[in-house]
Amino acid sequence: MQIDENLLKRRLAGLKLASIFLGAISMLALIFGIIFPPYSINYLNQIYTLASLALGAYFAFVFFSSNKKNYEYFAWSTVIITILFFFFQNWIYNAEYRISYNITDTYYGSFILKHANLVNTYYNLPSLIVLISAMYQRISFVIIVSISMLVGILHNILPTLLDEKIIVTKSADIYSTNVNAIDEIFLTFNFQVFIFTCIASFALVLLTSRLTKDVAKFERTNTQLGKYFSPAIREEIEKIDMDFSKKPEKTQMIAVLFTDIIGFTKISEKIEPPEVLDILSRYQKRMTEAIFKNNGTVDKFIGDAVMATFGTPISRGNDAQNALNCARDMQILMREWEKERSKDKKNIIKHRIGIHYGRCVVGNIGGDERMEFTVIGDTVNVASRICDACKENNAEILVTDNLKNQLNEEIETEIIQNFKVRGRDELINLHKIKL
Repeated sequence: MQIDENLLKRRLAGLKLASIFLGAISMLALIFGIIFPPYSINYLNQIYTLASLALGAYFAFVFFSSNKKNYEYFAWSTVIITILFFFFQNWIYNAEYRISYNITDTYYGSFILKHANLVNTYYNLPSLIVLISAMYQRISFVIIVSISMLVGILHNILPTLLDEKIIVTKSADIYSTNVNAIDEIFLTFNFQVFIFTCIASFALVLLTSRLTKDVAKFERTNTQLGKYFSPAIREEIEKIDMDFSKKPEKTQMIAVLFTDIIGFTKISEKIEPPEVLDILSRYQKRMTEAIFKNNGTVDKFIGDAVMATFGTPISRGNDAQNALNCARDMQILMREWEKERSKDKKNIIKHRIGIHYGRCVVGNIGGDERMEFTVIGDTVNVASRICDACKENNAEILVTDNLKNQLNEEIETEIIQNFKVRGRDELINLHKIKL
């Protein structure tokens, strides 16, 4: 199963964070082991020092070498190594105290439980390892580590607790004077700490996983929205929690605007491809600026053409007016660009604009593998055709009767009556906008 990219990033960050903690613990153990040798037997100190050094080196390697490709390998190997190190510490403690104190198996458990430094091995260290495993953001890690640690604890302690000669007591007097007595309060408290850590780590992973999914969804949505909508529209979408995963269920009245660079094919033939791309990039940037300024939506870029809609995904109440205002701003930006290119002795870039107002299907169109937020309908086709009609009518901006009738202002236009739109039987009136 392929892991979500955002989730993988967070898991990798968790692994690196865990490697820092575990590496730091290993180095502290190494330093203290050198300064204050923990064992009376010299070769045990040497083994402990080498093990701590090797462990610290491994975690440093994990931190610097782990990436998205090898995450799984390093994550699982780290879990296995931390578990093995826990059992290694059990072994080395066992060897130290069995040899130094000549302790028999019968009373070994009670002896262990009466020494705080050894209790840490059974409770505190496993709790730490379980908690760190939660940093990997893998529930499976927490479960495996918790079970492994619990088995290790019970393997050493349970036989002692089941021994009839062992006294489990809350009495401090009995505990302090009887070698076979175990402090019930201390034992219970530490075990509770371990269990609580396991549960808390499990809950932490679940919560983090949920938050990660929510954040990833928000990031994907916000990135997607940023391509289409202006900041003002994005805020409204987020407020109403619009679901973009659904396919369109209804139509709505919108304004559709098309732009097209005049003679772009001839311009492209005379310049190098990098300059062609630069022109398109600069042009699209200016058009997007004007669209977003007037609460429009960038539907798509089609070569040297731009398609924008107004009233999607929700109506702003003055969609037709916003479309016309956008066209005006586009012309202002284009004229400023003309001056810049003229100073640099470059070809002047001009364009034409066509706008129509009508009913369209709005929403995600396509299949599960390829979805696109767009609009479809006759209104789109008409807007595209009248943009092309600017050439034969010597116009910078052409709008239809439908759009003009929706405006909040009276504008001066030159009417073109009974215009035949290519691919459409119905004749329409067009208006040449005078700027």
